[in-house]
Amino acid sequence: MAQTLTRTQRRQRATKERIFRVAMDLFITKGFENTTVSEITEAADIGKGTFFTYFPTKEAIFRQLGAMMMETMSTTAEEGLSQNQPISLVLKNTLLASVDWHEANKPITQQVVRSHFSMDAETSNKNRLVEMLASLVRTGQSHGEFTSEFEAWDTAVVLAGAYFAVIAFWALAEDDHLRERLTSSVDIVLKGMVANHEP
Repeated sequence: MAQTLTRTQRRQRATKERIFRVAMDLFITKGFENTTVSEITEAADIGKGTFFTYFPTKEAIFRQLGAMMMETMSTTAEEGLSQNQPISLVLKNTLLASVDWHEANKPITQQVVRSHFSMDAETSNKNRLVEMLASLVRTGQSHGEFTSEFEAWDTAVVLAGAYFAVIAFWALAEDDHLRERLTSSVDIVLKGMVANHEP
């Protein structure tokens, strides 16, 4: 059951979301490097103290985006598992769960990809993704759906790598086919994971 938020919690969430959206708009307009915290606070009509209450650094705004993606992907994985879907389908749907958002917000994705932050400072969210994928791979191996020839963690790293690489190439290219590209890449990896039942 979803937790009911208090009035204070709802106000805090609304403030955090407003800061996030304003910052993203500025990043699109001016670029991440050229946007200052002062400009974000002015546009969001808040004080700097309020900004730092929610985001200790400007880079933390991108970390929030990563957390949002992880929440969406985790929910998708949990729903697939609860419905007893094949683990290959759960994995695919999990990795495709953020596609609609990226397609609707391509300029923001471009800013994330172009910033150095996207490559080295979002480690916690990337680790969460790999851990979640590894858990799904282990489940698939225990069900006999995936081969146990490869370590689950290594397989998860390959899946996560494909996910980030496809999004990065799509973001920086004149390409409107993110879902198709990501689906194809995930299928390639999944094909190598399927357990061989031939004698």
